[in-house]
Amino acid sequence: MYFFYYMALGAFLPFINLYYRGLGLTGVQIGVLAALPALAASPVALAWGVLADVLHVHRGLFRAALLLTPLAVLALGVTARPEVLVLIVLAYACLSAPIIPLLDSAALEVSAARQRSYGDLRVWGTIGWAASTWLVGALLQRVGLHWLFYAYAFFMFVTFVAALFQPVRLRTLRAPLRRSLHDLFARPGFVVFLISLLVLSVTTGAVNYFFSLYLAGIGAGEGAIGLAWTLAAMSEVPVMVWSGALMRRIGAGGLLTIAFVTYALRWLLYSFITAPPLALLLQLLHGLSFAAFLTGGVNYVGSRAPEGLGTTAQATFNAVAFGVGPFAGALLGGYFYDTVGMTSLFRLLSGLAAAGLAIFWLSSRLAREGNAAQAAARPTEVGDG
Repeated sequence: MYFFYYMALGAFLPFINLYYRGLGLTGVQIGVLAALPALAASPVALAWGVLADVLHVHRGLFRAALLLTPLAVLALGVTARPEVLVLIVLAYACLSAPIIPLLDSAALEVSAARQRSYGDLRVWGTIGWAASTWLVGALLQRVGLHWLFYAYAFFMFVTFVAALFQPVRLRTLRAPLRRSLHDLFARPGFVVFLISLLVLSVTTGAVNYFFSLYLAGIGAGEGAIGLAWTLAAMSEVPVMVWSGALMRRIGAGGLLTIAFVTYALRWLLYSFITAPPLALLLQLLHGLSFAAFLTGGVNYVGSRAPEGLGTTAQATFNAVAFGVGPFAGALLGGYFYDTVGMTSLFRLLSGLAAAGLAIFWLSSRLAREGNAAQAAARPTEVGDG
């Protein structure tokens, strides 16, 4: 499921803004269309996550989303009117919102049952993305950007077929929903951790939505743009594969620290690059940034989720890291793309990533202090009883 779903995303996300530009849309209009899925998906993903956990409809909801989302994507290819595109993009956001939280929460459950790391499963999404961006990028250069919609629909259908064999979920919600949600958000440092994710994801959203346009602006064609996304994806593979060993040595917090530092360095270096070959080479740092961020973040949130609230916890992570933050980043990217250009934008984003690291360190300190206080209080409570 990871492999084919990320093949679908690889056929769509890196190229859709190029399609929008071909329709004659401005940078701000492209930014709005790029930001709307992130904004709409945030509350919808949380609602879908709670629904799945409370009613135990994980598999049915997942399959329905896989069938319905391609209809919205195909509709994008039949209109050039911005107001109609907005409505279709909103439909796409609502329909696709539960897919990744359901996949990630299921992967954590399966990896725990099989004594494997989450990265061992998620790496197949990376491989699928890499294969798709390369193959579809070459295809689109030959036959035109419009074929990205058909490629997406095809890979989504194959994902649906694979989902028919998905095993039954084992972990179920046992405590009342309100108490479980309180337990999740009251964990020491958890809200501050979400704020650090928000700051970092503003930077990743701005780059992801405008990186293809940046490459086109320095002379890269569709094939080179697809190759850039492929190289980035392939750099994730070793980090994903070794994430289990890294988790045992430095923990989820260590992986997240690596991600923050690498992102700040990447964005700064991009601000000095004006030739496609150097930009392609720098894409190899993607593994130490995104893959470390994803594996560290998913495991960090999963370890703090109350029993049976795994999908809701992952939906919260996705709402911040791939929803609200990218929404703000897309708007920021659209404004700077139209006004001062990508160089100034990259330098601003480097500073934001560094600020996110400082906030993350604060959340880690709060978590350690909170855990120490709870541990110190337990013997007293037992004695008083």
